[in-house]
Amino acid sequence: MSRDAFLVPITFPEFERTVISPVDLTELPIHTSALDEVDTAENVRIWGVKNSKLNKKFYDKMTEGDYLIFYRNDHYRFFGRVGHKFDSDVISQRYWCDISADMLYTIADFKHIDVARKVLNEACDYKVAYQPQSIQRMSNSAYREIRREYGSIEQFVSKVTGKAES
Repeated sequence: MSRDAFLVPITFPEFERTVISPVDLTELPIHTSALDEVDTAENVRIWGVKNSKLNKKFYDKMTEGDYLIFYRNDHYRFFGRVGHKFDSDVISQRYWCDISADMLYTIADFKHIDVARKVLNEACDYKVAYQPQSIQRMSNSAYREIRREYGSIEQFVSKVTGKAES
């Protein structure tokens, strides 16, 4: 099954509070049905999408297993996969200084990477100056090109991590 890939800009220290440092969702007042599909609610990496119509469109397209490539300061710094999706305002209130982001997802297979923006842009045939300003789904043509050239998103990330900008 073909997966989608999402380019996700991140903010610090919010990302650090709930992704780099996993949280214990069982300690939070989140309705228990929202946690039913979370494998390990005691140690989960969680991120969210700011509330807007455009972001909701992309969030609604996300499915479990889709790729996540997190962007900050001209580099894609982290990689993972979409886990369980759920809605809650508790995380944003507790960890993100009330940033309005109620559309949440857990992150599986999380790892640090270092892919220069220009390297990904070149591989995807994006304009040199392109950088995601909000969550974006990787275009079909870019995704196909990476799979054709590298075999998979994971192999692309592995091969180009740490590579100097071209």
